[in-house]
Amino acid sequence: MRTMLKVSESVHALALAVWLGSLVMAGAVAAQVFPLIRGLDPSMPGHEGFEGEHWLIVAGHVGQMTFNTTDLIQFVCVLLAVLSLIASLGAFGLPMRRYSVLARACALGAAGLLVAYELFVLGPAMQQDLAKYWEAARVGENTLAQAAREAFMARHPVASRTLGLTAMAVAVAIVAQVFSLLASNPKRGSTPATDPGESHDA
Repeated sequence: MRTMLKVSESVHALALAVWLGSLVMAGAVAAQVFPLIRGLDPSMPGHEGFEGEHWLIVAGHVGQMTFNTTDLIQFVCVLLAVLSLIASLGAFGLPMRRYSVLARACALGAAGLLVAYELFVLGPAMQQDLAKYWEAARVGENTLAQAAREAFMARHPVASRTLGLTAMAVAVAIVAQVFSLLASNPKRGSTPATDPGESHDA
């Protein structure tokens, strides 16, 4: 049973680490790619009638690919993290009555809800605005392109906050896992608490 708990907790830790890493990398790519492409000032072939900034469309394609990949990674990591935590609690003996475990569950739940909001509510709406923007720019409908761009940009601060809050929640889940594992493995020579009244340890 202890071996299975170690396997489950290892899967959980790996899922959280990859999840957090993907979020940080997505933010880093966006922060570097957009200024870089803006400085190059490219022109899009087939967009001769578009009077807006071509670099923004080029950078947008890179950003879309990056965040679509991040969304896929997040989806997989949410499933692995949730299932491994459930397995640790329900089948492999991780104590449920412990503040650190409760913190893990709460942080993971918050992160999962944020990902669900991004994947099924915010993301599709932004993708729709982006598709309208790019298509209007391609055919030279400058007014429609500007309106679609403004609609997309109006949602952008919410997307940034969602990304940041998700990263914070995952980081809290990682720290809480460390605390719960340390509480499950007392120092050599110490006597672990067996009194149910002491089960709310970190």
